[in-house]
Amino acid sequence: MDIHAIDAATQEGLGFASVFVDGDHVGETDDQGHLTAPGLCPGERVISVDRDDYQEGQRQVTLTADRSVEVGLAKLAREVVIIEDTAPPAVDMRATTVLSGEALDRTRGKGLAEAVADVPGVTKLTSGSGLAKPIIRGQFGRRLLLLVDGIRHRSQEWGLDHAPEIDPFVADTVTVVRGAAGVQYGPDAIGGAILVEPAPLLTAPGYAGQVHLIGISNGRGGAVAGRLQGASARWPGLAAQVEGSYRRLASPWTPSYPLDNTGTDEWNLGATAGYRRGAATYKLAYLHYQARLGVCSCLRIESSEDFYAQLARPEPLGVELYRADFAIDRPYQGVGHDLALGRAAVDVHGLGTLTATYAFQYDLRREYEVVRDATTGPQFQFRLATHDLDVAFAHRLLHLTDHLHLRGSVGVAAVDQVHHYGGLPLVPDHDAVGAAVFASERLQGSAFEIEAGLRYDYLTRTASLERIDFLRLVRSGQLAMDACGGGQGDPVACASTFHTVSASLGALGQLTPAWSIKLDLSTASRPPNPDEQYLNGTAPTFPVLGLGKPDLGAETTYAATATTSYQGERLTAQASVYANRIDDYIYFAPAIGPDGRPIFDVLIRGTFPRFTTRPIDAAFWGADGGFAATPLPWLEVGAQVSAVRAHDRATGGALVFVPPDRARGSVTVRRAALGPLTDAYASVDLTAVARQDRFDPIADLAPPPPAYALVGAELGATVTVDERPLKLALAGQNLTNARYRDYTSLVRYFADQPGWQLMLRVSAQVGATPHR
Repeated sequence: MDIHAIDAATQEGLGFASVFVDGDHVGETDDQGHLTAPGLCPGERVISVDRDDYQEGQRQVTLTADRSVEVGLAKLAREVVIIEDTAPPAVDMRATTVLSGEALDRTRGKGLAEAVADVPGVTKLTSGSGLAKPIIRGQFGRRLLLLVDGIRHRSQEWGLDHAPEIDPFVADTVTVVRGAAGVQYGPDAIGGAILVEPAPLLTAPGYAGQVHLIGISNGRGGAVAGRLQGASARWPGLAAQVEGSYRRLASPWTPSYPLDNTGTDEWNLGATAGYRRGAATYKLAYLHYQARLGVCSCLRIESSEDFYAQLARPEPLGVELYRADFAIDRPYQGVGHDLALGRAAVDVHGLGTLTATYAFQYDLRREYEVVRDATTGPQFQFRLATHDLDVAFAHRLLHLTDHLHLRGSVGVAAVDQVHHYGGLPLVPDHDAVGAAVFASERLQGSAFEIEAGLRYDYLTRTASLERIDFLRLVRSGQLAMDACGGGQGDPVACASTFHTVSASLGALGQLTPAWSIKLDLSTASRPPNPDEQYLNGTAPTFPVLGLGKPDLGAETTYAATATTSYQGERLTAQASVYANRIDDYIYFAPAIGPDGRPIFDVLIRGTFPRFTTRPIDAAFWGADGGFAATPLPWLEVGAQVSAVRAHDRATGGALVFVPPDRARGSVTVRRAALGPLTDAYASVDLTAVARQDRFDPIADLAPPPPAYALVGAELGATVTVDERPLKLALAGQNLTNARYRDYTSLVRYFADQPGWQLMLRVSAQVGATPHR
């Protein structure tokens, strides 16, 4: 017989409740509210369930051997009411990894792409120190959605050199969703999503805070970050926090020479205020990110002959002049990003929760080219202003039967975006307006869940092409002369409208309390980004001549993912297999001339390989996963692997920038106490990356670099100072000082990756630490 204890209001399972049959205690429910009680005699029985914070629940039933009984309990009224979420978030049907606590602390001092790069199936695309973006299962940039506090990050993410303007220090948790999530997050989550969630505000009166200090040896410098939180006793329900960080790094060294002009100067500041009254919550928040990022002096070529000659050299041309200092000279990027949001969540007469969010983002990117005169301003300036409005209603958990419940939500979203550009030819001014409507429902049983969702998105975009740029796209074959209203006027108004649909069907089965399987089937259509349509030029940090295709249509993916997870006391493991068919995949790759060789364009500013945007039919498939085991109380071992394959379905040719196979293993030894130290640990890890053997020798411009292996280690412990915990850690990367190049890095054509590095982290709690 199975007995299930639930909250009568929310229908959520109640763990650790005592169960009685005819007054005899038969056990306690597990963390999901279930108890299996075999051996009970059939007949009329009275089942009672009791928990300290609930009124006793009773049911009189007729027992049979296979009977399942659900007992609802009402929560006790208290003089002091602590506001909690009425239901925990639903389990995602895709493969997910959450970084929090110690796992997140180990990433402090790194950029966002580096922080998530050790997640199975994730790596990074780099174009220099500080210039990196995540890759999930071979997808990056436009096909990955980044959310900060639930807000879609709106920025110039299209360039291979455009790192996300997100400060990882704001995160209390970082969740990586691997797989198409278009219904839940929108069509730009065609490859996955990264959710950066800030620390929740305090709910009990008091204050708390934390400080992080980080020192780095290679790319010498460091970072400091802090957060201070408080909740008012005089005005119950009112809470606030302020936070900030600063990071300054010099250019790092490879094993034999510095990566000239790759320093980082970055600071961030944020403030949040929240108010709770009854079942309603209100929030205002503001975040500012500012960075100056140097671009490697090596990313320049004078001719195609110089480019191919460089490939044969072990070191960049002019390396004798390179320095590893804090100076950031031209070329470099200056980036600023502002996010302001207001959010209200209100209970609607017990029917569910209505949440409305408005956000404004302003992204200002300036890029500075090497110039020969006294010019001081930027050669490229991008200004992007975005208004987002989202309204969603999540209905309360509906009780269908003793073991079937329904939860779901519906919502609408709207966006208004204006982009202004100034500088050398690259992208035009454009504006866009969009709207979306979505709905999803999840049927929850005692050992299974089924979820279905549907989303429709509308987007209209108009760009103002200078006539000279319009004609250049026509001459290159990227655009027909009669497109864009016949090509009349100067500037030429080029308008496009997209209607896209996303749908998903997922299932979760709980085979045992520890072992589950998930299957997700989804389809999503993504409209092209403005750069994919209108790019026409080259930038200093993007050493190719890029040409867009204004008449592009949407690309559509059909994805299937199967994931199995095990959560035991001594072992946790997850493994996924996936396959994506993408029709009209918007592909940005080298243009090939009639002679079968890449085309190089000679401009006043140098010689650049030509990259064009074009639709192809593509396929991606692969597997990733890992495990963490504790065979002994003081010993932890872990490993993870990832492999992705991708090709053009028409030609069978390999696609560029698809990561090679990689594997990572680690061993950690822990001691609860070691003299004055507590929670002491020592770990060693090894990362092995294979050579990318699946490549197009023409489109890749050069053969992929050799395979490599990197050794890392970390020592950590906690000491108590004035009755406050102080966490200390010393971490090392590439400790053998291996010389290597990454296939997914533009720098690989010119220079090696950084050599060995040490990082010292000190984290302290300040003030009181009340319960949240």
